[in-house]
Amino acid sequence: MIIRSFPVKILVDRRYRSYKVEQIFADARNERFKIIGRDKSIILENNRPLIRSKGLKTFPVQWKVIDGTVRFQSALQPFIDAIMKEVEKS
Repeated sequence: MIIRSFPVKILVDRRYRSYKVEQIFADARNERFKIIGRDKSIILENNRPLIRSKGLKTFPVQWKVIDGTVRFQSALQPFIDAIMKEVEKS
C-alpha cells in the first residue's frame, strides 16, 4: 500500500537524476520508503516517528536498508537528505 509518492532529484556523476520515492509503511515506530530507479529499487526504514513522538527534535534519525543492495553507504546520504526534506516539509 502506498501512503504517498513524490519525486526526488539527486546529483549523480555531475548530473541530476530523478527518482520516484514511495512511502510504503508508517506506524508509531517506523517508516519505510521505497526508492525506485530504472531497473532497481531499495527499501529504507527509519525510526523518525518514534523519535518525534518522544519530543526529540535534535536526536539523529537512524536509517537502515531493508531490501536491495547498496555498495557504498555514503551513496545513500543524498537520498536520505532529500526524503527527510520532503517529509519534514509536510
